Formats: sequence, C-alpha cells, structure tokens
Amino acid sequence: MRNSIVRVYLSTVAFAAASFAAEDEITKTPAGLEIEPVTATCEEVLAPNVLRVKILGECALIGVQPLKKKSPYYGDALAFVKERVAGREVRVEACPNIPVNEKGQTRAVIYYPREGKWWNLNIELIRAGLAKVADVPGCHVPTKAWLEYEKEARHARRGMWATFGERKKAASEPPDVPDVNR
Repeated sequence: MRNSIVRVYLSTVAFAAASFAAEDEITKTPAGLEIEPVTATCEEVLAPNVLRVKILGECALIGVQPLKKKSPYYGDALAFVKERVAGREVRVEACPNIPVNEKGQTRAVIYYPREGKWWNLNIELIRAGLAKVADVPGCHVPTKAWLEYEKEARHARRGMWATFGERKKAASEPPDVPDVNR
C-alpha cells in the first residue's frame, strides 16, 4: 500500500513539473503505475474552486486558494472557470491520499479539453492570477511546485496581481501636481 502511494506521489511530481496539459487518457508514473481519472460532466460551477460534477458531486480544486466573494476579481475567476468547464466534460483526478475535505467535497485536479489536449484547470486558474496556491501537505499533488505559476502571474501582473504592490494614497495626501512656482 505504501509503495503505491509513493508511486502516485512520484508520478504526480513528474507530471506536474513536466507540463500543465494532460495529453494521455491515463497518467503513467515513472514506476509504471497508472492513474485513471474519472470523466464526467460538470453540472455547475459553485465557486471558482468548487464544481458539481455528475456522479461525483461537489469537487474542490486541489492547491487552489480562491479569491473572496467581495474581491474585485472574484467575478473574473468565476467566469474563467465557467467558460472552461460549465456543462462540459471534465476529467477528475481525485486525491488518493486525502480524498475529501472538511466540507465532504472530493479533493481533485480538474482537467478540461482545449485544442485537443486536457488542461489542468487548477494550474490555469493560478496562472491567470485568479487564485493563489494553497499547499496541503500529504496531498498526492506537489502543489508547492505551483508557486512558480503564481510567481509568473504576479510578475506578469495578471488578474489580482494587476495592481499588486501599488501604493494607494491616503485621503490626507496631496495630489501629485507639479510645483510650477519654482
């Protein structure tokens, strides 16, 4: 049992590091272990990180810390996810190590089809700057490695990072007006 968990972890590390697109129907680990995701229809997008998937019920995206509902980019994140998966076929790779979260939702990596390949929605949301990485120790996915995608989004000023680091002037500060009296 322990060897199979280690094999799943190793395969996920290799898979996540190599690419964010899943090209094969079955993911093969370096040790030859096969992980077969469940293919089903996304019935509804409940939040940027929660989908209702036929057969499985509610699925929470692994490694994704979404924006709060009052955040200026929450609507963008919700639209981003809906555009890619709502009413469409998705592949769900459930975590074998921690299968459900505290809300009873299936913890999963979700893939959606685009350009003839399966794309990792979890990573795409982070790369778009519409979510932060949420690392969960013990998960089969090395989400800590996804911090590179978050850094990339921040550097490119995508999504929530568009105005990150810009200092807002306090109401008591004078406006930036050139001193023409000098």
